[in-house]
Amino acid sequence: MKCEETRKYINLFIDSELDTKTSLEITEHLSSCEACDKRFKEEEKIEKTIVSVLKGHKEPEADETWERVIYRFKDQRKFKRKILPGIRSYKKYAVSVAATILVVSILFFFYNRQEAGELTVAAHKCHSEYMAKEISPSIETVFPEEITRYFSGKFSFPAVISEIPDFQSHHIRLSGGKVCYLNGISTAYTMYRCCNSPVSVFILNIKDAGSFSDIKQTLKGDAIHPVRKGGLNFAMARAGNDAFVCVVSDHDMEVLEWIARNFIKA
Repeated sequence: MKCEETRKYINLFIDSELDTKTSLEITEHLSSCEACDKRFKEEEKIEKTIVSVLKGHKEPEADETWERVIYRFKDQRKFKRKILPGIRSYKKYAVSVAATILVVSILFFFYNRQEAGELTVAAHKCHSEYMAKEISPSIETVFPEEITRYFSGKFSFPAVISEIPDFQSHHIRLSGGKVCYLNGISTAYTMYRCCNSPVSVFILNIKDAGSFSDIKQTLKGDAIHPVRKGGLNFAMARAGNDAFVCVVSDHDMEVLEWIARNFIKA
């Protein structure tokens, strides 16, 4: 099951309202996707908090109001269209309505903030785990075509892996690849080593790239966008019409731009 499907059913999963097969698929996805697992735990905590607040209201009418708010909030898209008008209709229950507005407003802000992540932050975390040997490739090989075959069919874009020629005195060697998730977005993660130092290359769908708040300016044209953040260098650019590439390492920016340029040409 993909991240989008998991998040679609996560509230029903929390409430144990799914069939066994779907529940097992979500459980398996959560065990392998750190971003979705974090999202699940946060939503579970939020729902428990709301229920706890609700139980503090003794008026039956107030309890009914809260139950409707919880039910409607499970579909975030209904927020403006249904929840707010529903809240306004219960003006007589001032305490309940005030608490509802506060909680729902915080949650709405929380969801919007979750979606506007930074690619550099997510990629930095993943690369740091690779450097610390906390994660390893699912396929280990020095042959680009083998990793390309491994990625085939796993994404909605062509994840074509390049053999990178040496750059000046820098020897760049492929070591493996795996599917990883950056802020819940499925990414073709390819691992290289340059002069024995790790280099991470993340390839993602150009449409998914647009959901990150820090790279919107790089989505037009094929210019390479260099960034320095958290002690690491990033070289980011479009790779054809459907893909976006982000190269991460502590190497000089020239080396990273060389690697990114080879993916642009692929």
